[in-house]
Amino acid sequence: MAERILIVEDEEDLRYVYVRQLRGDGYLIDTAADGEEAIEKIRTHDYAVILTDMRMPRKDGLAVIATAREHLPEAEVIVLTGHGSLENALQAFKAGNIFEYLLKPLDDIGVLNTVVARAIERRNLRRHNRELFERLQQAYEELRQKSEALIQQEKMSAIGTLAAGVAHELNNPLTAVVGFAQVIAEKLRSNRPTNWSDTEYERVLRGLDNLVQGAHRARDIVATLLRFARASKPEARAWVDINQVLRDTFVFTEHLFLRHGIVLEKRLTPELPLVWANAARLQHVFTNLLINAQQATPGGGTVRVITESNEEPKGVWVHVEDTGHGIPPEELDKIFEPFYTRKEQGTGLGLSIAKQIVEEHGGEIRVLSELGKGTCFSVFLPATDAEAIPPQQPTAQAA
Repeated sequence: MAERILIVEDEEDLRYVYVRQLRGDGYLIDTAADGEEAIEKIRTHDYAVILTDMRMPRKDGLAVIATAREHLPEAEVIVLTGHGSLENALQAFKAGNIFEYLLKPLDDIGVLNTVVARAIERRNLRRHNRELFERLQQAYEELRQKSEALIQQEKMSAIGTLAAGVAHELNNPLTAVVGFAQVIAEKLRSNRPTNWSDTEYERVLRGLDNLVQGAHRARDIVATLLRFARASKPEARAWVDINQVLRDTFVFTEHLFLRHGIVLEKRLTPELPLVWANAARLQHVFTNLLINAQQATPGGGTVRVITESNEEPKGVWVHVEDTGHGIPPEELDKIFEPFYTRKEQGTGLGLSIAKQIVEEHGGEIRVLSELGKGTCFSVFLPATDAEAIPPQQPTAQAA
């Protein structure tokens, strides 16, 4: 494509000479008789090179150069003036991107072709370098993101391996604790010691019941750790029951609500469609939303977790509602940005990572909030048809 050149010269004879000299090189040439006409053209066209006089009626060459710098920062400017002085030259170079400063009349008109060709060459080289730099930046950013993702996957894999080992080591002694506590309780109920008072007898039975309940809760935590371990490997996906993912999340978060006097309501719709997902990564999402809700809700408040199925498109909604302070309207568009946080000790990555994980699963996350009344985060996860899953991938439902 031919390069476009603008010639700004108030003397008609000189404009004619410049146009005739350069047209033979195949350029598209526009002309302007004064600075004001040149400025209008610079604002509406893309020029590779601008040749301009300095002293002209209406707007002068400095105004032309300044406008070119603002609207066409990549354009090269060649000054052709009959009023050359050091002061004028310094003003011109300060005003914009000056490639050459020439005095007229030119001793050899042919030099104009050489100067314009060199100016276009420099302009194209700078543009090429800028494009290369942008591509390098993009490649670096992609490499950085992939590196971070790989590190995160390795961490998740290591945590999963550790969790599986811990779960295995805890499971056997917990089974023994539950078994022996139940045996002792049955023996005491069938053969009460004669030297125990009623108060002592009831206290021991209650203590054994609490021991059994505590051991069962510990076994639930171990089972959750095992499920987490199985799903912590990179790209590990299976048919997932979102209600079960939430129950696993409650195992690790419910104590926070009890400790702070917050009611945790669970309204889990039964028989939800299954989702092809990484259960551990979704658990990360819901853990983050629940902790945020707990931190935003004062004692005596309520946090509700609601699940529901969606027909079109087919999928599952999970709503986490709180009765906290709410989020100011001007901040709602920022909360998913990396490093944006409203907490003094926060990193600003929780919601950003949650959004990334949800979108990895083809879903979306929304937020509604009203100051003084609370906030609701809603996560939609599509329910993939079985035919859409590659046959070589596992399709076992996550327990």
